[in-house]
Amino acid sequence: MCMDPSFFLMLQEKQAPLLAHRFFYFARFRRNLCLVLLLFAGVFLTNSLVAAEYDKDWRVFVQTIDKEYPFFELKSIRTDWNKTKRELAKRVDACKSDSEFMGIVSDALDCLRDAHMGIQETKVSLPNPPDKFCLPVAFMPAQDNGVMVMAASPQGATAVLHPGMLIRSINGKPARTVLEAQSDALWKAGGPFSSPQRARILAYRMPLMSDKIDPYKIVYVSDGKEVQLVLKNDSPSRGWVKTYNMPKNLERGEGSSFYSLLPSGVGYIYLRRIQGEQTTAGIQAALKKFPDAYGWIVDLRGNGGGGYGQDLQTVFKGNRKPVAVIIDAGCISAGETYARDLRNMANARLFGSTTAGSSSSKRDWRFPSGIATVRFSTRSRQENGKPIEFNGISPDEVIEPVSKEVLAGQNSEILRAEQYLLKKSGRSPAKK
Repeated sequence: MCMDPSFFLMLQEKQAPLLAHRFFYFARFRRNLCLVLLLFAGVFLTNSLVAAEYDKDWRVFVQTIDKEYPFFELKSIRTDWNKTKRELAKRVDACKSDSEFMGIVSDALDCLRDAHMGIQETKVSLPNPPDKFCLPVAFMPAQDNGVMVMAASPQGATAVLHPGMLIRSINGKPARTVLEAQSDALWKAGGPFSSPQRARILAYRMPLMSDKIDPYKIVYVSDGKEVQLVLKNDSPSRGWVKTYNMPKNLERGEGSSFYSLLPSGVGYIYLRRIQGEQTTAGIQAALKKFPDAYGWIVDLRGNGGGGYGQDLQTVFKGNRKPVAVIIDAGCISAGETYARDLRNMANARLFGSTTAGSSSSKRDWRFPSGIATVRFSTRSRQENGKPIEFNGISPDEVIEPVSKEVLAGQNSEILRAEQYLLKKSGRSPAKK
């Protein structure tokens, strides 16, 4: 039996929409499949490119440090650096984010132990370092190989501690032994300090710093008797005490300067930072207000540095009065350079302890990918041909505080500088 050809025509007309519909879905499925495949390929290629950028950034960064960083031998850190960069390279290979990469860079900078090195500019959110805690009290080395309280929180268990009190032991060991061990551990671990003496001052001012809170048995001396006190290192380590028992009635001047005339007739200037012309103006105001001072103490303890020019170098040049400078490892960068200049240009005598050893010329360097800019040292400033970096500026007279003086509200370093100036000016120092 023959079928009417028109039947096939009608059948095709009826099935055409269905066929077209099926073709549409097949085409859309094929397109979506291609998009998915392209997406996976894009992610793979993007990750590969990112990984390649991290690898390139790291290689160029390390090559630049190896070639240009000038203090490997001075600080005896070449072996440590070679070991650290090999370990960090493995982390770079596994790196998956910009933030993680910048954390690796930060660890590399810590290994170089340079207070002037750091990440200067980046759009990346840097990983937060773990919280650190210390005892709620600041210590300082004391005369006769001792340790004394520099400052303590007036609340809680430390309310019984006062500046000048001697600390005999920590957890049954001599306090000096414990704190010196912490100092050595800080320097060995590396961080944003350029010398062992800078690590040491941090160990004393922020004692027993750790990310773990523990109780410590502290034995201190009160009225000639040894007393035991249990303290926890639960105080956030966000800054540290710079000095103690400051002179009274300090007047604030420009450029982070403070000044007064001591009862003995000796002038006193404390410089918290070095701020160029502003600091010059602050010193000039002090010299003008007390023209009859027998001499001048310039206290640079805890000076945070800054910058200055010729005016500040020569501000004491026409003074004709003897000058004494007080320094410690809290005095850093331009503060150290100024101590050197006062010694050379004002014939100043230096008292205290060695400065931070962080005084250098610097330059900024950018990663090839542009992820960040890093600042690092290129050359140390000098004192008599010797690098200030790492070595610091050494005092003419090493002074460690005396417990009896500090308990009486006095400042041992200021006392020694004051006695020197009075003797230098032909006056007999009053007995304290």
